[in-house]
Amino acid sequence: MYMSTKLFKFFVILFLLTQATSCYVFRAVKNRKFELKDLDNLESIKLPASPTPFSFINGLDKNSKLSTFLDSSLIDTYTYSFLVIKNDTIVYEKYFDELYPVNNATKQPSFSVAKTFIGTLVQMAVQDGFIKSLNEPITNYLPYLKQKDEAFENITIQHVMNMASGIKSNENYSNPFSDVLHLGFTKNLSKQLKKLKIESKSGGKFDYKSVNTQLLGSIIESATKQKVQDYFIQKIWNPLGMENEASWNIDSKKNATIRAFCCLNASTKDFAKLGKLYLNYGKFNGNQLLDSNYIIETTLADSMAKNDGYKNQIWAGNPSIYFTDSIKAMEYSAKTPFTKPYVQVYKDKKYFGVYHQRAASYANGILEQYIYVNPTNNTIVVRLGHYWKHKKYSCLKMIETASALAN
Repeated sequence: MYMSTKLFKFFVILFLLTQATSCYVFRAVKNRKFELKDLDNLESIKLPASPTPFSFINGLDKNSKLSTFLDSSLIDTYTYSFLVIKNDTIVYEKYFDELYPVNNATKQPSFSVAKTFIGTLVQMAVQDGFIKSLNEPITNYLPYLKQKDEAFENITIQHVMNMASGIKSNENYSNPFSDVLHLGFTKNLSKQLKKLKIESKSGGKFDYKSVNTQLLGSIIESATKQKVQDYFIQKIWNPLGMENEASWNIDSKKNATIRAFCCLNASTKDFAKLGKLYLNYGKFNGNQLLDSNYIIETTLADSMAKNDGYKNQIWAGNPSIYFTDSIKAMEYSAKTPFTKPYVQVYKDKKYFGVYHQRAASYANGILEQYIYVNPTNNTIVVRLGHYWKHKKYSCLKMIETASALAN
C-alpha cells in the first residue's frame, strides 16, 4: 500500500523514539520547541564568573525618549531582556517576566551569537602564535580531512570564518534529520566532523552553515592543545570581566566538546562586553586584547559587502544613513570618521546619504538574539528572547532605532 512521505517520516521518527532514546533525533524532537526552562536539562560545562568583574556605569533615565519608546514597544514581543549602552553607560535595561522570571543574572541562550565569540577566539589564537595565519589550509590542523579528501587542502581558515568553505551540510532547522540538528544533538561532535564532504568550490559564494564554526572550534583545540572552553576562559571570559556564572552546551560528559556554533548561555550584561571589545577596537579596560586592525578590516562595510554582509563570524549592519538636507549630511560626515557623503535618487526624490565605512555590525542568533555594535554613536544593544513578534518593527529595526535614540 502506498504511504506518503510525511507519514513515512512520522513512523521512522516514532520508531527511533521507541527504540533508541540516546539517538540525536529523539533529542532534536524532544527539544523542538525550546523554552528557557529547558536550559538546565541540556548537558553543559560551567563558566565561573571572572575573578576581576567589570561593571558598566548605571545611567538609567526612566523618563528619557528612549525609555518611553522601548517600554511601550517591547511589550508582547517575546523579549526576555533588552539592554542599551552608550559610552560605557547603561541608558536602558529591562527584563521581562511575561513568560519566565528573568533578571540581570539569568543565564539566557544566545544560539548563533556564540559564533562571534568563536571567531574572536580564532583571531586570539593567531595573535598568540598557535595559528600561523587565517590563510592556512584547515588541513594543517585537521589532517584527517586531507586523508578523507585532498580537496580539503584548498579550504583555508579564512574561508571557514567567512562561511565560504564549500563544505556540504544541511542547515534546515525544521527537519530533525538535518545535519545542523545532528550537530546540535549528537553525543560525539568529533565523529560527525570526520564524515564531512565537500559540496562546492571553497572561497566562492557565502553559504551560512553552522558546521563551519564547529570546525573552528576543532581548529582551536588542535592548535592550542586545549579544550575550547579552557582557552576561552583564559582569553575572553576572564579578561572581559564577566560578572555571572554562565554555561556552554557540550555533546556529552564523556567528550566535553562544546557546541561551538551555538549554545553559549550567559547574562545580558556579560554578552554586552563582547560588544564593548569590538566598539573599542579590541581594547578592554586598558588592555589590547584583540588586534585593532583585525576589527577594522573585519567590520569595514566594503569588506563585508564582498561576502554578502558577513565576515569573520560577524554580520554587517546598514552602512548608510539618509538626510533630506544636503547641508546636514555634509555636517554629519565631517564630524564622523570613516564616512563619505553621496546623493541617492529614489522615486524621483533626492536623498543625501552618508556612507559609513565603519558601519554597525552584530552577532545574531536564530531566535533573534543580538549583540549590536554601532561605532557612529558609540552604542551597544543586546536583545535576548524568543522569536521576535511586532506589528511594525523587525527586531533589527527596533535595535537600530534604540541605538539612534540613545543619548
